[in-house]
Amino acid sequence: MKRILFSLVPWMAMTTAAYGQTRTADVLYTYVDDTPTHGYRVGDECFVPIEDVSNWGWQVELKGDTASVTAEGVDFTIGVRTISGRNSLPVRAALAKLGGTADWIVNTDTLQVVSDLTSVSVDSGRIKVSSPLKVKPKPFVLTDPSRVVIDFIGAHIGKKTTQALEGGVRLNQYKPNVVRLVIQTAGIADVSKIPIEPTKSTDIELSIGPAPDDKVAQTDVKATPPDKTTQSEDTKSISKAEPGVIDGTAQTQSSGILPLAIDREDDRSAFLTIKFRAGLKAPAQFRKPAPDVMEIVLPGINMDLPADFKLATGTVTAATSQRSPQGTVVRLNLARPLGAEVVTQGQTVLIQLLKPNVGDGRLVGKVIVVDAGHGGHDSGATAASVKEKDFNLILAHLLSERLTEQGATVIMTRTTDVFIPLTTRADIANNSHADFFISCHINHTGDAGNMSGGITFHHMGKPISRVLAECIQQQIASVSGIPSLGVWSDAKIYSTIGFSVLRNIKMPGVLIEFGFINNAHDRKTMATSEFQDSVTKAVVRGLKVYLGDAKTN
Repeated sequence: MKRILFSLVPWMAMTTAAYGQTRTADVLYTYVDDTPTHGYRVGDECFVPIEDVSNWGWQVELKGDTASVTAEGVDFTIGVRTISGRNSLPVRAALAKLGGTADWIVNTDTLQVVSDLTSVSVDSGRIKVSSPLKVKPKPFVLTDPSRVVIDFIGAHIGKKTTQALEGGVRLNQYKPNVVRLVIQTAGIADVSKIPIEPTKSTDIELSIGPAPDDKVAQTDVKATPPDKTTQSEDTKSISKAEPGVIDGTAQTQSSGILPLAIDREDDRSAFLTIKFRAGLKAPAQFRKPAPDVMEIVLPGINMDLPADFKLATGTVTAATSQRSPQGTVVRLNLARPLGAEVVTQGQTVLIQLLKPNVGDGRLVGKVIVVDAGHGGHDSGATAASVKEKDFNLILAHLLSERLTEQGATVIMTRTTDVFIPLTTRADIANNSHADFFISCHINHTGDAGNMSGGITFHHMGKPISRVLAECIQQQIASVSGIPSLGVWSDAKIYSTIGFSVLRNIKMPGVLIEFGFINNAHDRKTMATSEFQDSVTKAVVRGLKVYLGDAKTN
């Protein structure tokens, strides 16, 4: 069934006479930055509707033109304003009462909220950190040399932050909203028991294990048997077992069987673990040769999975291993494209497979916003009298036609040569409750045009949007006739905030750079109807692969 193709134009008209110029804005609140909270900028103040500050755990009771607020364990009252028909709190004024810091990111209408740490101390393995607002600890371990790293997300080192750090400890501002604490240790620390919930006060004592013996071969490393088995921890009793699986776990033996196990699974995620007796020489890494295949590299490990090994989950259809100069590589064939995160914590590698919410798994009926980048006075990149905005609109129209032919409902951010603000493009998608957001662009470099290729961007490495980008880019690469530069995080371009249109949407989305306009080969290829037809069809196939509505081949 063919759906209606239509276009939305900016509707965000506001009452500005009373308060001066008002425009839409976004708030990145400490560690709650997966999806920015939308608000309004008036001068240097940022107003957020009172019903939306609940995203941060704030509780508000409106009393006329004032509000009673409970936030971060503090009670206070503050005046409210009605903007665009919504009662809104002045965020910067409120944070001044809480001890938080809120500054506008330069040349943007994005307000970054952080908590200046009150104090940080490390003494004989005892770590104490305090702050006026909650921050989120994220601990992990690095080896060679051994050290513990704790990232405090939503934190900032302020002028009044007191520091009492023993030797071998470093504290630095790793990102604008992340403070990194690095502690050198004599052995491998167990960070699995460090709380990771948001907190205003951290008080922990590190548990340090023995230093790894470089002379001991990794094939002699034994793993702790899973709790649900009755195997003895005595390695002799384990070594008598037959190779294979017990409750989805490869049992470690003297022959060096890799201890891969399924830990738990629900509708959103599957959690796998690999537990060793000693820490890795370096954190495990993962790569995605295809959207439905992932490989985990275990540095310095020389262990294998049994030939007949199977995990007790339908999410992974096959698990194999092979040796490489870097160590052991574990290959997981997935039942469908999935997001993934791999974290090394001490002697344990945690593998989280994230299952996209695909509804009924069909493209028919899905709402998709197709965004033609730039427009109007914003021409985008130009070369040889060709303007990016024109290419983008051609591709967006074709993509929209292909999607409606498949039964999707398509909303275009623009259908003509007009300028649409970046935040409005995201607002169109969010207010339409879209399932996907696809932004069409053409790339450019400042050099002579030697760079060639297509890239699909996702936002800040977020696993679900990354797997969507992988599905789409794989299909484009197979037909475009232009080299594929792969899938990139937008953090490569803007390290702390990424692209505005991807940062502000509330659904999986990608920004596709189909080629380089200042590369003669790319420009000539992109101008052909064959290219335009094939790549837009490829984007549709990529969406269907992501949904499970098409075979990956």
